Amino acid sequence: MKDVVVGAITNYDFDKIRPWVNSLDRSGFTGHKVVICYNIDYDTCEELIKRDYTVFGFQRNEEKKTLVYPKKDFAIVVDRFLHMWHFLSDKTDIRYVISTDVKDVIFQNNPSEWLEKNFNHGILASQESIRYCDEDWGKNNITKAFGELIYQKHKDKIIHNAGVIAGSKDHFFDLCLNLYLICSGMPTYIDGGGGPDQAALNILLNTQVYKDKTFSVESERAWAAQLGTVANQKYFGKTTAPCPKVTETGIVTTDAGEPFTIVHQYDRIPELKRIIENKFS
Repeated sequence: MKDVVVGAITNYDFDKIRPWVNSLDRSGFTGHKVVICYNIDYDTCEELIKRDYTVFGFQRNEEKKTLVYPKKDFAIVVDRFLHMWHFLSDKTDIRYVISTDVKDVIFQNNPSEWLEKNFNHGILASQESIRYCDEDWGKNNITKAFGELIYQKHKDKIIHNAGVIAGSKDHFFDLCLNLYLICSGMPTYIDGGGGPDQAALNILLNTQVYKDKTFSVESERAWAAQLGTVANQKYFGKTTAPCPKVTETGIVTTDAGEPFTIVHQYDRIPELKRIIENKFS
């Protein structure tokens, strides 16, 4: 049984995903590496294949030398769940699935090792270390996507980030389908930013069926640093975890000094972005 790391990209060349790819390659991860590619050029596709990545694509445009997703006005944050579900549907050799954003994520350690030490089965949900009532973007997103009544029911809940989700294969498989079905008839863009995926994720995880199967992991457990909230000065005093630290060499750690396995939204901190892009160039 192997683990799989999967990301989804559209309209990116290889330079935009280089830190994600290089950091994963250097982390020691030995499982399947998959990129769902909606609209990318052949050169990016060939570079991924050369590095032993599975490229999940759609149609070829030989004239423009691109892989093309034919659906217009699609939302990658929604459609990716349908295609992860489809990709996983006939796989019998997968233990854990790790799904991450690509543009603003890097791996500092092998994710399989953290999972082996800290996780058993179900869904692994990464906390943003802030409640809906205290986070402007999240509050607006869930309210605009699902309405004031849903927001009121969730306003005191800690937000989980949809850009880093993991789980045992069967549980993750079902979660993908449920997320897609909830979001598929909704607008692709929520006024104020993002799509409906993160709000849908949090609504699902707070139902009793998913609560019983979800490990809601705190920032200080060193799984994933969600820097858009926990390292945002705007929210100091409102977060439920200390601000991560950054070493001189650009390693992001918990307040106690343990390196995070995954760092998300590093591009929100200009100096850290520069260090990471240089490190993984």
